[in-house]
Amino acid sequence: MLIVGGPEATACAQQIEALNLFDVVVSGEGERIFSAVIQNDAQQAVLTEMSDDITPIKGIDLSKQVSPWLSGVLKPEHGVLWETSRGCPFQCAFCYDARGSSGVREIPLDRLEKELKLFVRHGVSQVWVLDSTFNFPAERGKKLLRLLIEHAPQLHYHLEAKAEFLDLETVTLLQQICCSVQVGLQSARPQVLKHINRSLDVQNFSDKVKMLSEGGITFGIDLIYGLPHDDYAGLCESINYALEFCPNHVEIFPLALLPGTKLYDQRDQYGLQALTVPPYTVTHSSHLSPHQFQQCRALALACDLFYNTGRSMAYFLPLCRASRLSAVELLDQFSRWLVEQGNERTSDDGTYSPEHVFALQQSFIEALFHQQQVENLIPIALDLIRFHTHWSNTLLGPETLPCQPLAERGIALLDQCWCLAPSLRVESFNYDVEEIAMLGDVDLVEFVQLSEQCGSMGLFLRRGEEVYCESIDDVFATLLVQSDGKITPAQILAPFSLPLTAEESADLVHFAVSEGLLIPPSRVGLSGLS
Repeated sequence: MLIVGGPEATACAQQIEALNLFDVVVSGEGERIFSAVIQNDAQQAVLTEMSDDITPIKGIDLSKQVSPWLSGVLKPEHGVLWETSRGCPFQCAFCYDARGSSGVREIPLDRLEKELKLFVRHGVSQVWVLDSTFNFPAERGKKLLRLLIEHAPQLHYHLEAKAEFLDLETVTLLQQICCSVQVGLQSARPQVLKHINRSLDVQNFSDKVKMLSEGGITFGIDLIYGLPHDDYAGLCESINYALEFCPNHVEIFPLALLPGTKLYDQRDQYGLQALTVPPYTVTHSSHLSPHQFQQCRALALACDLFYNTGRSMAYFLPLCRASRLSAVELLDQFSRWLVEQGNERTSDDGTYSPEHVFALQQSFIEALFHQQQVENLIPIALDLIRFHTHWSNTLLGPETLPCQPLAERGIALLDQCWCLAPSLRVESFNYDVEEIAMLGDVDLVEFVQLSEQCGSMGLFLRRGEEVYCESIDDVFATLLVQSDGKITPAQILAPFSLPLTAEESADLVHFAVSEGLLIPPSRVGLSGLS
């Protein structure tokens, strides 16, 4: 028996039934019907209900539903998709979430508590909360956060929020869990949003998102291009506005004209032309020509590459100011430069790794600053990129743990071969790395006027959830970098024999080994170190 359901089956039930490919077409929520069919005790009733007069099945009482997690139907693994409520009170014209039933139905907190405890026992690390808006109603969102704090604050939660319902109490609760929050802006133009049944109080949105930023919450902003009455200039305005908040990432999507949504029914009114098969993305409209659509797409890909994959949140706006360009102008220049270099990106397929983007960023910024005639700012600009890239990579990488107490000490350590721990990063900088570490929203022109280009070496490591960056001298840097498992510290430090005694050299190696900075060659490549 073949059973089909879901949003598209609900929106196009008659058409799908006419294909004669399926025994049962479920319109609406499918748990009750699916269970009945599988149990084979209501099969005829289902087939009759899903005949010519197809009526969507009404929303079920979630408090009476058996948990797929607690019943063992679903097995918790590394990452889970977790439903804590169902439905959406908002009626966004492009979205299907509110079409099945009105309002929000909540899953009881006692069931959620049991599911959380199950996730912890099974070693789950990532939880994607499926609620359309976790913080509506606001008090319900706070109850959910308190539950997470009490039972599983160590898991990482991905949450969708509506900015209007954020407040200081919610932000304070978010600070007590590992999480990332995605906020839907869609467009910075209120006149565009009214056509999709949304609104925007620009000042209120700004105030609420700044709460997330100032609270140290990891957050992203969603934008959509191709909306009714929007154009390329509108997307540019939205990107510039979104990046003012220094979000951790900005997701920019083409409008998808989903069957069953209000906007799908209004497609002729707005001249919306879209793919007739999934993913149903718009190709052009009355206000967005095919050429403009391609411009939007190129800009979205450039933002995803430079800002998201490149993790440039901390230094993106300083680079814009230094080059005297807006956020969109810099991204557009980056997009054009990629084409000139033969690195044109045509899709968001993950072709470029963060390491590749790191190299592209440095080459592009050097070329851009020459073009903008601010060559004197190139050294500090490259330092900023290097510092924050190594910082974020260290944070996301393995921990550097101290060694067990050493049985050997002194000269014996000098004559053994060691390797730099793969979790460590040693990088050279044009300026003092400790000055760079203290920079906030820096003005590069002012920094160059006040600082000396003295050169330095920085050591990056992680202990627990903390990243440490230390300025190290040339002797220690040479010891670490040249330790490749083939040459001994005595050989590496020989050129420094005048400033270093044998005892001082031995103490230096002992410190590096005891802190886990240097490890035996046999440990390189072990799990957690590679």
